[in-house]
Amino acid sequence: MQSQSQSEEPESFMDSSLPTFIRNAINHNEDDYSNFEDTQAPSDFEASSYGIGNDGIISRPMGGTIDSLTKIWMDERNAPEILPYEHALVEPLILAIETQAENIMESMESQKENKFESMLYQTEIERVKYLLKSYLRCRLWKIEKYTLHLLRQPDLKELLSSQEIGYARRYQELIESHNHDSFLHQLPRSQHKQDEISVDMNMVVEPNLDAPVFCRVLSDIGHVEINNDSVLFEPNDIYILRYSDVRDYLKEKKVKLI
Repeated sequence: MQSQSQSEEPESFMDSSLPTFIRNAINHNEDDYSNFEDTQAPSDFEASSYGIGNDGIISRPMGGTIDSLTKIWMDERNAPEILPYEHALVEPLILAIETQAENIMESMESQKENKFESMLYQTEIERVKYLLKSYLRCRLWKIEKYTLHLLRQPDLKELLSSQEIGYARRYQELIESHNHDSFLHQLPRSQHKQDEISVDMNMVVEPNLDAPVFCRVLSDIGHVEINNDSVLFEPNDIYILRYSDVRDYLKEKKVKLI
């Protein structure tokens, strides 16, 4: 177990008018924001603060929507188990992407002189779409790996979206049907079970909650008992620990996985 204290490493569609960061780039206002070339760096992407308005439009000054998306993406990729689906964050983003992609295409067709601005909008959209796709694909991979385990969870509706629940059920049905048609039908009926759990065997694949993870402390937690040792969790400290040791703090958003 190793601790290191360091500063945060920050890692970014379309409104009826240009967003502030694009207007400043066009006007060469380097005091407030970096130029467009700098915005391509991953550090600027994670640090940018976009929010979603009531009309489904994403704009810069409305909060840390993209920061939050980056965080849940990193947490999901590094956690050995599937984390609760972030309905309130992901669904509005998906809707906003669809809305603004249509606006961009209409703008490009009606105003040929605004192609440069449309390209900037498209770049921002593609960056957010990448995060969303990676986040959802990571969750699908875990659903396929831990299907039976997930379907037996009492808080299934909190863990998965309605689409993910439907996918998990259909996937499990296909696996069971394939196994039966391939070889199980040749075995005695008593050996047809695909979810048997006994002292010596567990056919249900479960996540390894003791897997090692890197985490960064986000708030002053204080002393934490880990393996009979008292460890001080202070903001920006980085540790490598068992996932089970930080699982509760991750759910409370007091740490993030890196």
